[in-house]
Amino acid sequence: MGGPPLIVVLADRQYLFPVGSVVRIGRNPELDVVSTSPLVSRACHAVISVDAGGATYVDQSRRGTFLRGRPLRGPLRITESVELRLGDPVTGEVLGVTPPLGSHQLERNRRRRLALRRGRMAGLALGAMGVAAAVLAALLLPSGATPKAAAHPSAGATATTAPLALAEAATVRLRLGPADASTGWGSGTVVDPHGLILTNAHVAQPQAPGQAVALGTPGYQLPANPPFLTVEMTTGQSTPAVARYRARPVAVDGYLDLAVVQIYADAAGKPVDPSTLRLPALTIGDSGALQLGQPVTVLGFPGVAESDSISVTSGVLSTFVPDPLHHAADPRFELETTARLAHGNSGGAAIDAGGRLIGVPSMEVTGEGADVSYRLRAAQLARPLLAAARAGRTYGSVLLVHSGVGEKVTGVGVGGSGEQACAISAPATLAALPAQLWVGLRYAGLPKGLDVAVGVRPPGAAAFGGAGGALPEETVPGPDGCLAVAVDPASFGLASLPPGTYQAQLFAGPDLDPVGGTAQFRVGG
Repeated sequence: MGGPPLIVVLADRQYLFPVGSVVRIGRNPELDVVSTSPLVSRACHAVISVDAGGATYVDQSRRGTFLRGRPLRGPLRITESVELRLGDPVTGEVLGVTPPLGSHQLERNRRRRLALRRGRMAGLALGAMGVAAAVLAALLLPSGATPKAAAHPSAGATATTAPLALAEAATVRLRLGPADASTGWGSGTVVDPHGLILTNAHVAQPQAPGQAVALGTPGYQLPANPPFLTVEMTTGQSTPAVARYRARPVAVDGYLDLAVVQIYADAAGKPVDPSTLRLPALTIGDSGALQLGQPVTVLGFPGVAESDSISVTSGVLSTFVPDPLHHAADPRFELETTARLAHGNSGGAAIDAGGRLIGVPSMEVTGEGADVSYRLRAAQLARPLLAAARAGRTYGSVLLVHSGVGEKVTGVGVGGSGEQACAISAPATLAALPAQLWVGLRYAGLPKGLDVAVGVRPPGAAAFGGAGGALPEETVPGPDGCLAVAVDPASFGLASLPPGTYQAQLFAGPDLDPVGGTAQFRVGG
């Protein structure tokens, strides 16, 4: 067949289908995948179309198909293994689907990241009311009091009462803007008694250079930077977080997704002298000394908890993950943990048994079926940021190559494969849509090692997109060359690509800025 097949599992029976197949599922014995469940449609319940980049599932039943308890409202693009329920969200028959995953697709899935975005106000009525009560409360921590940590226990033990109490006091909630009108929140950790707080860049400064590369999103599509962060603190395990200070970024690395922010005012905006602060603070540990299976405790303010009090989860370190884009050399770039993370945990604390800050909760990565990998950014990567912040120096990341001058796109091509697309011809047209549409952009004058991405916009689409919702990225080996990408209709919410005039754009540099003008080509018609 050439390449892996589509794998479908139903009622403990496995089916294999090659790329190009159209698979019909239902109770009719003449269909490709046959069920005996009365909840499955007697005729065709659903159709799966298989292509080289994945599969597209289309429900055709009256009872519906459900993913994680929710009904599908349109075509489902499948680029990693999923489990669906046919006919009912709880009792429906389980259908397992694994798309034809080649090595390129596996790498793309490994790099696909779902940053633990700040909890949003919409849909969190209970949380919003809790915050209103929290703002009216008073912080009971005595001025200048700093809890003392006990001697560090062994790495095989869980955090004892004193280190955990210190970590709880040092973990803060960071609201984006004023406490009563914020656009979301994340978490943070006080790492200096004089008001320095470590958090994620996507919490403190979403448009920081390097964030675009880390997320595979053009810089102009990133959320706006908040005017300031409201720092909310707790006084105990069951007390709500109370607005105490305002902070602003002083050292940010968008690619590392780390930021150090400095308290500069109280919650009402009255200036505060940081040198007078005596806040409970954590010290940063050494990720090089960590061992797999070692206990880890995660603290933060996840929105799913519907609580304004701090949340604590525990687990172990399960593996070390190198930088998937190969810019950072540290093989412990990310720490995978079994401790549960959720939206709003971003930027919080992950501590070892001695209460040392070893990781910053940053993201979750989806895998096969319902698999989720919870990732911590190694806290020691923040040491240069913290050093710059303490010294009052400007921090600048050295991980990414910056754009130069004279960069340009010299041609656009289109075809049924990457090779055809990079055989640039003028004008770039195709009489009919191929089974897989590829677009190629030839470039010149790019610095070696520059991060680049290609975005394609079909007729009627609102924005440039790429497979899996993120632009496919790579670093250029030299100043001249050609980049080719496959166009995935599911990235735009489409079941299939329409004929018409398409647009293609090259993005480059730490902010994935547009290079040159938008290229156009026509397909079909």
